[in-house]
Amino acid sequence: MPLDYLDFELEIGQLTGQEYPLTLLRSPAGEARATLLWPLGELALENRRKDLQIALLSSGGVRRTILTPAEAAVQRFGAELFDLLFSGEVRNRYDVSQERVHHQGKGLRVKLRIQDPLLANLPWEFLYDPRRGEYICLSQQTPLVRYLELPQTIRPLAVTPPLRILGLIASPSDLQTLDVRVERQRLERAIAPLQAEGLVELQWLPGAGWRDLQRALRREPWHIFHFVGHGDFDPRREEGLIALCTPAGKAHHFSAGDLGRLLADHRTLRLAVLNACLGAQGSNHDLFSSTAATLVRRGLPAVVAMQEAITDAAAIEFTQSFYESLADGLPVDAAMSEARKAISFAVTNTLEWGTPVLYSRASDGVLFNVASLPEGEPAGREGNDRAAPSENLPGKGDSQVRNPEKAPAPSRKMADAPPATRDAPSATPNPGDKKTITAAGVPFIFVYVPAGPFRMGSEKYDREKPAHTFTTDAYWLLQTPVTNGHYQPFVKAGGYTNQEWWTPAGWQWRTKEKITEPRYWQDSQWNEPKQPVVGVSWYEALAFANWLTQLSGEAIRLPTEAEWEKGARGEDGREYPWGDQAPDKTLCNIDKYVGKTTPVDAYPKGASPYGALDMAGNVWEWTLTKWLDNYENYANLVDNRVDADADARRVVRGGSWSSFPHVARATFRIWDVPADRDDNLGFRLVVVLAPR
Repeated sequence: MPLDYLDFELEIGQLTGQEYPLTLLRSPAGEARATLLWPLGELALENRRKDLQIALLSSGGVRRTILTPAEAAVQRFGAELFDLLFSGEVRNRYDVSQERVHHQGKGLRVKLRIQDPLLANLPWEFLYDPRRGEYICLSQQTPLVRYLELPQTIRPLAVTPPLRILGLIASPSDLQTLDVRVERQRLERAIAPLQAEGLVELQWLPGAGWRDLQRALRREPWHIFHFVGHGDFDPRREEGLIALCTPAGKAHHFSAGDLGRLLADHRTLRLAVLNACLGAQGSNHDLFSSTAATLVRRGLPAVVAMQEAITDAAAIEFTQSFYESLADGLPVDAAMSEARKAISFAVTNTLEWGTPVLYSRASDGVLFNVASLPEGEPAGREGNDRAAPSENLPGKGDSQVRNPEKAPAPSRKMADAPPATRDAPSATPNPGDKKTITAAGVPFIFVYVPAGPFRMGSEKYDREKPAHTFTTDAYWLLQTPVTNGHYQPFVKAGGYTNQEWWTPAGWQWRTKEKITEPRYWQDSQWNEPKQPVVGVSWYEALAFANWLTQLSGEAIRLPTEAEWEKGARGEDGREYPWGDQAPDKTLCNIDKYVGKTTPVDAYPKGASPYGALDMAGNVWEWTLTKWLDNYENYANLVDNRVDADADARRVVRGGSWSSFPHVARATFRIWDVPADRDDNLGFRLVVVLAPR
């Protein structure tokens, strides 16, 4: 079971006089401020780096009880870095944080935000705690990540194995020759056990030029890019680069900026692994000059690069353990810790575990939500097609742009569906009162949410800020997410064959045949009537709401983000739908407690103040609202929810069976592209009483 992590987030600011401001931004033990007095000049610092290079080159071989002078120098340097970073009140908070996460059964993620380029080039991976006699990043309990704060937000990508790796080996004829056959065998050998289990799939790029890479990224979805070749740093341009090949086989020095432009446009790509020298080397004047940092700045969620050369034995151990840990669902920083340990165990007396460097902008380190395959279903391309995310779909630019709230007239087959009926609630409903609308013979139970203000948002995450008061009109909220039982009559009535207006262009991007129903319905574990429907895009959810509106005569649509949050937490500012108690297995389906969806009425103890069920966990839920990064510009959510941009990113809420526990909070919000169709994504509806 992957660990849940709490952050110990440190920021080193720019040099002021002789001091660097050091800020503990977040930790289980609170915040703190200190100053970092750097004792080394540039020459002394260069000597330390040379000691590190010598130690890396000489390490390995027979296990010894006495360190060589070079290895001892590295350990002393690591202890110096530790004492500088964890000093005074910061060290006290670090020790208290370690104790707290230990009692909670969690890990402590050490995040370094380094604003000064000179310090960013230091080998922080060798931080050595002399009190424990251990390098901190060799433990999965304390993974280390170089975190780059950028405006883009990262959402884990839902993937059913295998993770798809695109490999590229470049060996230009005018540079030191690489044994391409051996390099291929090395990576294939490292991941062979994972391929045999269907956890990963590796494909080699047949060419080694940028056109070959661009073509491969355009034609198929990839999750990981693995490069083997030569890297360098251009001090004149202060930019990292890799050596690709020209059509004649000569070196083409491809800049990090150009590589980032290629990779960042591939929406499903979450990680690049650069097995090339100097991939993590940057300028002392530009924080984003290294190849790895440039790729992250351009939009790639995470990059692993080497700060020195790495031997074959260490590379094999790193690759196998790292990819295996990712396939097991570990956050990328925890996977790095597992890979570092594998190197330290397999290659005796080595320091090469400190060679790989992780740059990331994924706040919780989670790049993939890796689903379990249903029993009896083989892994492979067919299995991957089941959950291939549609973030990589072409846009709808070549299709008609339609107003999401205006649907065409229903087909004759749909119009012939039995009329809807509804019960007659009291003239003045009380909060939580129920009413039933029966359409096509299926009951839809709604709960009443009264008009009035509520506290929306929180101060915990930037995307939830600022907490503010928002007033909604009264509405009826579907008590549960839409289920298979609710949705199947829509399909049988022609909802897929006659509603071409909302079908996104490129929907059949992986399969050539026309899709006529959600893929997941064909799997036995998803076809029970009380299971929430999944594999439904935002467009399809709009079409279903329109169909139900036509049958019932009620104004039915997706909830706005504000309506969803009020329905989940009520007016008392609670953190979760059921109150302020942290989630557990009796309250919601989250954190892979079950490993798949559960019936929508399985968690009555987790009901919201109005009696709505499954507002936390089970499936993410679409809302009508267009995504904005925070609430600063939410002058009017009603105006924000209706626009002609049908392709805009939309807010999704509630978390799912595969989410981490903190996602169950009623204020937690992320976005998705409207064409996405995943096995953890569904929706619920509202009946509007005062449509605007």
